[in-house]
Amino acid sequence: MKRFIHQISKYYIEENNIYFQNQTAKLKISIFENQIILIDYIFSDIDINPYLQKGQKYLTSDNLVKYFDFKIVDEISNYKILVDNLEIKVTKQSANITIYKNGEILHGGELGSSDIVIPDYQFRCIGDSKKDNLVGKFNFPLEKDAHFYGLGDKGGLIERNNKLFRFFNRDSLGYDAEISDPLYKSVPFFIKEVKNNTVGLYFNQCDIDYMDFGKESPFFYSIKSNGGPFSYYFIDGEDYKDVLYKYYLISGMPLFPPLFSFGFLGSSMNYVESDDAQNRILKYFETIEKYNIPCEGMYVSSGYLKANDGKRYAFLWNKDKFPDYKNYLTNLSKRGYNLIMNIKPGILTTHPWYEMLAKKGYFIKDENGNPYVEFYWGGEASLIDFSNEDARAWWKEELKNQYLDHGCSGIWNDNNEFEIEDSEIPVSKIKSILPILMSQASFEAFNEKHPNKRAWNYSRSGYSGIQRYARTWSGDNCSNWKSLKFNQYQSVSMGLSGLTFYGHDLGGFYGERPSEELLIRACESAVFQPRFVIHSWREDDIPTEPWTYTSALDKIRGLIRAHYEFIPYIYNAAYNAVIKGRPLDRSLKLEFMDDENCLVDEVNSMFGEDILKVLFVNQNEDTRNIYLPKSTNWYSKNGQLYEGGSTVEVKSELGDYQYFVREGSLICTTDVTKLKTAFFKKVYFKVYPTLKGFRSGSYFEDDGSTKLELEKYNLYNYKVGKSIIEFTQTKKTIVEENREFVFVDTQNKVIKTLNLNDLKEGETVTIKL
Repeated sequence: MKRFIHQISKYYIEENNIYFQNQTAKLKISIFENQIILIDYIFSDIDINPYLQKGQKYLTSDNLVKYFDFKIVDEISNYKILVDNLEIKVTKQSANITIYKNGEILHGGELGSSDIVIPDYQFRCIGDSKKDNLVGKFNFPLEKDAHFYGLGDKGGLIERNNKLFRFFNRDSLGYDAEISDPLYKSVPFFIKEVKNNTVGLYFNQCDIDYMDFGKESPFFYSIKSNGGPFSYYFIDGEDYKDVLYKYYLISGMPLFPPLFSFGFLGSSMNYVESDDAQNRILKYFETIEKYNIPCEGMYVSSGYLKANDGKRYAFLWNKDKFPDYKNYLTNLSKRGYNLIMNIKPGILTTHPWYEMLAKKGYFIKDENGNPYVEFYWGGEASLIDFSNEDARAWWKEELKNQYLDHGCSGIWNDNNEFEIEDSEIPVSKIKSILPILMSQASFEAFNEKHPNKRAWNYSRSGYSGIQRYARTWSGDNCSNWKSLKFNQYQSVSMGLSGLTFYGHDLGGFYGERPSEELLIRACESAVFQPRFVIHSWREDDIPTEPWTYTSALDKIRGLIRAHYEFIPYIYNAAYNAVIKGRPLDRSLKLEFMDDENCLVDEVNSMFGEDILKVLFVNQNEDTRNIYLPKSTNWYSKNGQLYEGGSTVEVKSELGDYQYFVREGSLICTTDVTKLKTAFFKKVYFKVYPTLKGFRSGSYFEDDGSTKLELEKYNLYNYKVGKSIIEFTQTKKTIVEENREFVFVDTQNKVIKTLNLNDLKEGETVTIKL
């Protein structure tokens, strides 16, 4: 049966909700502050699956504020809702929605014309809820000059036009970063830019099938959703960053990872696969220390769980590899190394605990109530049902017993795509949010163990809301040049989707060993990234490491040290992401909307507010012509000033990372090689004067681990002009002795040194350039 809302006969208001209805259906429009609108289609003759109703609650936060300052106008053929400068028109005949801003259409409108055979209604519900086969189809007019961005972990360029994307999280080993779909993460949120207006649409539903941005038809874009509830949020914004911030208000602000997680960490699946895994990890850290490479710890892959029969048994350490693993973990922690432990939700049917867990009902169940068995890594397995509170509580206790009680710093939620293909499985309706629930369990276990500390939590898979609990990365990429290039687009896209803290396996996880050139260029790309990890799996058991090529060691060590030099800048970009919803990697096309020369296929991007990073991602390429956006002037790495709108030839030998800085910036750096605290003894602020006016910014510092809500941090604001800097300490909570801020010019000549003990809260220091 097909349903749609038409011939609306009346409306009524309850608080911030406006209901338009006919005899069998309602269109509900809810108004919130920040020009956020929730649109909901409700049919009286269908029952929404309770799993889907419950699951939808995990897709929104409690940050939205109801808004009551609206007016309704009843016209002959339409209703109009007036909200500030927005006008929402609801057509009585079709219930189609059109949203205007200052007379321009932002969203919706009537579909097609009498000469085009396409659906007349923006939403159609098809199927029988009693048979659990409901399908919702959204169709919206596709403007010729509209551009779409977002959707999470998707391949290709950042623009989504003319493509269809599936929403089924998949273990995508060796994926093609340009064309593979689906990948590990799906986010049912996208940004639409049209005629200098920017809006967002967020479909807060657990079972999205696909989103099509003009592949099927040039006249509309469409979203197919299974089961309901059938609703979406419309977000109006001043620009893409404003839209993204409002999306965070709906789905939840991102967690703030601890400082050390932004440093360099070791990793390879090969280390813990072998029988001498314990010694190989120790050997890695000995080599790190021998070569004097900064390192915060290691991502420990699942080989420590690999039993002598070759199978991986969750939580059961291989005692032959690690005879006294608790003491081993504790000793590495005391040496200053942070370990994040890989754990998977699949329990093999041969696991010694399988029958016990099945009896307790902790597994996902089939349609008959028995443990659902699916092929998994190593054989048949059942998956932990993280929608079961008892199962989640048991999981949390095991995380503490096996890892967190023995000095481990974090949890790596891996192989958690929950690829349930059988739609008869009840919990399959919410398989997309199971990675969120798994990550939430890890997050809560850490908080219970360390109530005042920030969690170091990773998840390979995810959906909207995963940012509340975990960082992520682009998964098992390939050791080739295409992956290096298109992973950079993924960085931007993940940031546009609320996946704030991303990263890539440098040099590639899968395939042939990367060439020396590829490995070095990959490490160059990570100087300005929130994750610097060389991670691999090699069938010859020889992992990719900083010293894989003797001739590359000095270059890679130098790039790791450069990353540490910029940690204060990276950490402040992370703070702004958490507080303001600002992405770290930013598309030049979106950041400089008025500059028609900034193209969607540009691989370079802004990192934070001030740095334009220049990337060399093609083989045998050491020279590039770099276009500098025209709305500002730019300084090169060596301090030379260039006019915005110009094209500059940039040369880069291997290991020679390149970047430009926006005028009016203070770029903060330090000289530490171990990330114990962000109250650095000495911070260098390199000054890039602006030729006219002032640019403002801020600087944040804390101990690198305490939760933000405890307010154990200091804040500074500054303004940079042509000849002066105004520097103000706006919040002084922590005082540590013998600390200095050193201001230097573009040639590293000291301009002024501030002793922080002398700086008072609210005091402004004027520095002449």
